[in-house]
Amino acid sequence: MSRLFFALPLPEAALIALERAQHEAKPAAARLAPRWTRPEQMHVTLKFLGEQPDTALPGLRAALAARARAARPIEATLARVAAFGGQRARILVAELESLGGALAQLAAGLEADAAELGVERETRPFVAHVTLARFRHPGDARAVIAAATLEPTALRFTEVCLYRSELTPAGSRYAVIERCPLGEA
Repeated sequence: MSRLFFALPLPEAALIALERAQHEAKPAAARLAPRWTRPEQMHVTLKFLGEQPDTALPGLRAALAARARAARPIEATLARVAAFGGQRARILVAELESLGGALAQLAAGLEADAAELGVERETRPFVAHVTLARFRHPGDARAVIAAATLEPTALRFTEVCLYRSELTPAGSRYAVIERCPLGEA
């Protein structure tokens, strides 16, 4: 069994902008006791697959490869810092926007592919984002959002990956187990 997800790795320009936003947010976030996402953990999750048997890997790899071949590289922008959870925010994120909804289209395709392989469908709407922090004490994050300036940063995604997530006492560790270029038919 492996804990798996489909995601886009981030280019260096994104990591620099996201680390800067985290640094600016830290003083305002202290009361929420954040666990900050390390740069090597940052990515854009397209579909969380959950615990999957090793026998599911060939089908998931094939679905990812086919979906990647049919897609094109994606132009997107790091748009803004936001929080999930409303008045009791639990997660600080950087939201992304893409021309024509390309990120949402790729996520929807991978969602459908995974469902065909028996993976449960996500019930929440897709929001393209990168997790910056998880709050141990959920609460009002407006001051944190205001403190974290995020310059709109243009990004180009050229590959999509299948990741394995290992939960450890020190936090999650991610490993790429399949890497597929976008748009290579």
